[in-house]
Amino acid sequence: MSKLKEKKDIKMTIFIIVVGVSLIVAGIYGVVSSKIESRDYKNSTDIQKIPAVIIDFSTSNSKDDSGDVKYTTYKFKVSYVIDGKTYKGKCEERVWSSDYSKKYAYDKLRKGDTIDVEIYKTSKGEYKISPEGSPVDFLLYCAAIPGGIFLVVIMICDVAKDKRRKKSENEITSKQ
Repeated sequence: MSKLKEKKDIKMTIFIIVVGVSLIVAGIYGVVSSKIESRDYKNSTDIQKIPAVIIDFSTSNSKDDSGDVKYTTYKFKVSYVIDGKTYKGKCEERVWSSDYSKKYAYDKLRKGDTIDVEIYKTSKGEYKISPEGSPVDFLLYCAAIPGGIFLVVIMICDVAKDKRRKKSENEITSKQ
């Protein structure tokens, strides 16, 4: 095997191991942070709906198999004031195509408009927008962990196999 190909293989192996470790870390972080947010929300003594100013927003459509829009997802970056302190956060609203009045209302929203958001007081005394984590998000966090472990194990096995192969090649050439 040429030295150039060997260097490329080493770089690719290291890259895949880094990706695998990153998946593991991201999965663990996602699981832990979503559990902490969920616990804080459930234990909060102060949950309320307040107006928040839209700083930025985006929309995306989800279509069915025939290409018709099933629902539109509106993602907002908002700013809100509680007890004289300004907070920023993100919220998301999914509007089904059959809900014409809600879709019309959300389609008219622009930067600077206000929307109602649900906030809660955390255990640290800060206010945050209520968590919207879906079970799908949690499942993806959980799936990232074994996916990352799989990549790392495969690459470690590949490195070990290469070392055994090189060792046996060296033994064969040294016997001749």
